[in-house]
Order: sequence, then C-alpha cells, then structure tokens
Amino acid sequence: MILIITKLLDDRSVVQVRSMLEAQGAEVLVLGPETMEQDAAFAIRYTDAGRPQALLRVAGRELDLARDVTAAWIWRSWRPDPLLERYGPLVKQPDEWNFFAGEWAAFYKGVTTALQYNGVFCVNPPPFHDAFEEKCAQLWIAAEVGLQIPATLYTPHLPYAKDFYHDHAESIIYKPFRPFFKVVETQPGEQSKILKLLTNRVSARHFDNAAQAIPTPGIFQPYIEKQFEIRVVVVGHALFACAIDSQSSARSREDWRRYDIENTPYTPYELPAEIAAKLRRYMQRLGLVFGSIDMIVTPSGEHVFLEVNPNGQFDWIAKLSGLPIYEHLAAMLRAGSVDYTLDLAQEVLHAQ
Repeated sequence: MILIITKLLDDRSVVQVRSMLEAQGAEVLVLGPETMEQDAAFAIRYTDAGRPQALLRVAGRELDLARDVTAAWIWRSWRPDPLLERYGPLVKQPDEWNFFAGEWAAFYKGVTTALQYNGVFCVNPPPFHDAFEEKCAQLWIAAEVGLQIPATLYTPHLPYAKDFYHDHAESIIYKPFRPFFKVVETQPGEQSKILKLLTNRVSARHFDNAAQAIPTPGIFQPYIEKQFEIRVVVVGHALFACAIDSQSSARSREDWRRYDIENTPYTPYELPAEIAAKLRRYMQRLGLVFGSIDMIVTPSGEHVFLEVNPNGQFDWIAKLSGLPIYEHLAAMLRAGSVDYTLDLAQEVLHAQ
C-alpha cells in the first residue's frame, strides 16, 4: 500500500497522483486532517513472537507499517486548518487552540517519523521533509556543495539590515521566511482581494520607523539582475527544469509568485551538466528525494541558487511546460525507491 499524507484532501497534486497510481493498479490510502480526526490511532506493541510492531489504525483499517506500507508521500506540512470550521469556538480560546493544534502536530510528526524508521520509503524522509522548509541551513549547504548563492542576512534587527543595505549599494531585497497572505475586506459587490507579502525591493524609507517596528526575522539579499528564473523539480535522480520568463512582466519581475502567466512563458530548460551534478549532490546532502528549487540566471549566464522547498508546488509547472513530473513521482512511489524505472509508453503518452 502507498500512503499519501496531506493537509488538503482535494489538493490538485494529490488527486492527480492518486489517480495515476490507482490506474496503474496500486493500492492508495489518502490521509488528511478529516480522516485522521474521525478515526485514527497509532499503537506500538509486541507480537506473540516478541517482535515490536507499529500499527496505524485509520479509515477502518489496521496497518502494520513495516509490512503493509511500501511508500508514503508526506505532502505539504500538516496543519489542523481544515478542522477550523468544526472547532470554530476553540479558535477563540488561544490557550486551548494552541494545545489542540500542538497535540495534532505532535501526533503527525510521530506517525510520519515512525514510517521512516519502519523502513517505509518516504517522500520526503522525516525529519527532513519539515526541517529543510527552513532557509538558513539549506543555503549554507548549497554554498558548501559549490552552488553560487547570494550574500544573505537573516535578522529581526533593522539597523543590521540598514548596514547591509548600504554595504550592497542600496540595492537589496527583503523576503519573509514564509509567504504571508491575507484576505482584504471589500465592499459588497466588489471582488475579494488578497494581500501578499513576498519578495520586495528595499528602499531607504523602509528604515524610517525602525525604532517602532516589531522585531520580526526576515531575509535580506542583494538584488540580482535576472535574465530569467528557473524552477527545478527534483524527483529522485531526475531533474525537471523550467525557465520562467519573469522579466517579461512588470508584475512578476521581482517575484514570479506574483503570477502573470499569460505574459511569462514557461519553457523546459536544460541545465548545464555541472549545475545539475551540484543539485543532485545538494539533495543528497539534505537527505531529500523530492523538492522544488528556485534559481536565477543572470544576464551574464550565471546560475544563482536561491532555495529549495521540500514541499514545493509543481502542478502548474508540469501543465505549462509539459514536463513528466507526475509520471516520475508516481513511478518513484510505486517502486518505493529513487532507483525506479518508467515505462517508455508513459513518457510517450504524456508527450501526446
């Protein structure tokens, strides 16, 4: 059996991968907060023969992790958000909600880690599936394996950021550790608006009220001129690179996540062999078998590494570029190994 553990049951990537796996004859069980909340238990016991046994009881089934589960896709760090509607009053009690959310997070981490240590092939292996969502160590390791990175300052202290701003010719960017999205209230009849805090250029005025600012850690880097940007989706040993022409649109110039898909072509890109080798070595150092890597190609042709997201979305990349990412991910899960094989007919079918 293949387990898919996801925050959202209707996630497009989850639906697609499950459909492909089941069409190929694989048995798949998808677990989200709703299924776990309704009927879940994890037990550790000894068998009659004295063997320690880890059992996951869920959806009316009892699974011996070491014997019944061959692979697990642990997708998009679990949060109890889908349970908010059901437990709305609890959210208004911060102490109780924090306890509730914390207990669920501990249960999730315990079950996923138990999968890894029962010999289940995990995409990605715990604890790295969560640990390397953080930015500091992953950038250091990228530099260690020989990838070019931008000088980077992580700090909540704006005077330090101001010094960094002057050290880099007053041309730097700020970005949060994690994107911030907020729905903005609108008048009746108006279209809803979403406020996004992504990558932004920094100017001198941003330091005007530094003394009143709430100390919040952020990421500061020199602004890098772009020829275009690349998202590389890594599946086992395979690298699927897509060039994003973010500079063709004023909206996406500083951060392509301000999507302007109609005006920013997405095209398959062949990575230089040296860069590809370093990226494979990088993923091995991190202990990851899947990830979405962001890079910049400068006007002079240099490849600058920015970050890896172990749970980075790839659905739109696969659809816009035609790259067979889904086929390779499904094949890796079916094989329970990075050394999977892919039927040539699947590649041809996707190309058509």
